Amino acid sequence: MICDGLQIFATFDFVLHYALPVAVFAYCYSRILHIIRHQRKIFTVPDVTMSVPSRDGRTGQQVQQQGGVGKLSRTQLNVVQTMIFVIVCFVVCWTPSSLASIIQSIEVRSLLPICYR
Repeated sequence: MICDGLQIFATFDFVLHYALPVAVFAYCYSRILHIIRHQRKIFTVPDVTMSVPSRDGRTGQQVQQQGGVGKLSRTQLNVVQTMIFVIVCFVVCWTPSSLASIIQSIEVRSLLPICYR
């Protein structure tokens, strides 16, 4: 029937244009992060922590920072921030449209009781 077709189309549209891209984003970005972390472990010696000189932003004095294996590097932090930014932007931009489509298909089905015969 027409109502079932509308609901199937809305569900297919939601999955194809919203849920699938979010899942692909999450998978791809998690793989990128995994590879970056794996390469960092290859190029660093786990038992030795490196001392990196830098300047304190408030006082301007030189301080020593310990580069441990458990901490995120600047590159990893940038990747994580970019991942979060892209996913949040996609979700914020496409959630209203996707929800409106789903709600519209549900309301059409509830407004047309002839579809249940």
